[in-house]
Formats: sequence, structure tokens, C-alpha cells
Amino acid sequence: MEDQSVKIQRSSNLIKGFMVLVIFMQALQIYQTNVMDLGALAGAFGVLSLLRGLLLSPSLLAAPIKYWFKANYTFPQESYKYLLLAFILIIVSAF
Repeated sequence: MEDQSVKIQRSSNLIKGFMVLVIFMQALQIYQTNVMDLGALAGAFGVLSLLRGLLLSPSLLAAPIKYWFKANYTFPQESYKYLLLAFILIIVSAF
């Protein structure tokens, strides 16, 4: 059980690092171009929502990816909301 908590903590820190990187890259783009691209902002918020949805299901972070799609695994309700929001925002940013 201790190994799983270590895996969850490590994965959580990695995801939080990616979230900071996305925010930093978006801020850098706005600073360099002096233009706030709403499509890029929607994509950035979509990626942040996707990562937040992953953070809300800690058992998902300890399991290998091939077990995520098994029939007996369920996401928490909050994760579904964030993943749906991420899907919508990423689709919007593509146009």
C-alpha cells in the first residue's frame, strides 16, 4: 500500500509540473506576441482541465494505462465533468 501512495504522490507532482509548464508557456506566448489568442487559451484550459480530471482520481495514477480501460474501473463524477470540459475546449481550440 505504501508503494501505491508513493506512485500517486510522484504522479501527482508530475501532473502539477505539467500544469505549471502549460501556464508558463501560455503566459510566455501572450508576453511575446502581445496578442491574446482565444483559441490557444481554450486549448490551454482544455489541457489544464484534462490534467485536473486525472488528478481527481488517485487510483488512476497508481494503475498502468492498460488497466484504465477495463470494465470494472469507474471514474469519480468530478473527473467526468473535467474530462468532458477538456474534450469540448480542445475541440473548440482546433477551429
